[in-house]
Amino acid sequence: MNIRILISCAVLGLVSACGSGRTSAPAPVAVMQSTLSYVDPSGAGWKLVRDYTSTSTRLVLDLVGPANLKSRGVGFNLKRGGGLAFATFADGAYAQDTGVFELKGSNSNFEPYAGTPADPVLFVAAPLPSGDVLSTGIFQKDRTYAAKSLTQPLVQVALELAPGGSANGPLVALQVVKARMIPEDIGGFELTPTVIAKAKMVDIDVAVGTITVQ
Repeated sequence: MNIRILISCAVLGLVSACGSGRTSAPAPVAVMQSTLSYVDPSGAGWKLVRDYTSTSTRLVLDLVGPANLKSRGVGFNLKRGGGLAFATFADGAYAQDTGVFELKGSNSNFEPYAGTPADPVLFVAAPLPSGDVLSTGIFQKDRTYAAKSLTQPLVQVALELAPGGSANGPLVALQVVKARMIPEDIGGFELTPTVIAKAKMVDIDVAVGTITVQ
């Protein structure tokens, strides 16, 4: 074997053995993806429950209320658990209207765009500057609409694992740090002291379940 062949073998030896032998490709390494599970809270009051559209990597939570109560709208601030991130829906929003509350106006004499696509709605959801809390509010803007039953999903929010986040066992529990609703009875149309006293939001407690990563 001449010197040129020896040098070639030495260089190739850094990658593979010199000669006619062939090496097999390394076996692919399986990447295990964490999955999310959610246990609904107990009780018959306000709570966030798992929606059937949830997957093993994305939790969609429905806000529901007590069966013996009606409301004209609700707002809440949800603090995420450790390792989680607030997710968006197909339209890019951080919450999804389920159609229970009537968010558009009904009387074009008071609002030119009442009932049309251009009619603004009282529905918003966005993370607060800290990024740890999602603030969501959904309200009927027109007092002529009747208050709604609360046992159907009223609004939806979604959660996923944060990028690079991984854990096993229970995460830091979710928490609704503040929540308020508009009661069924907000009085008549005349702004009397009685009506003004009724037209106030009421503090409520919203129970949240436990998320586990596996």
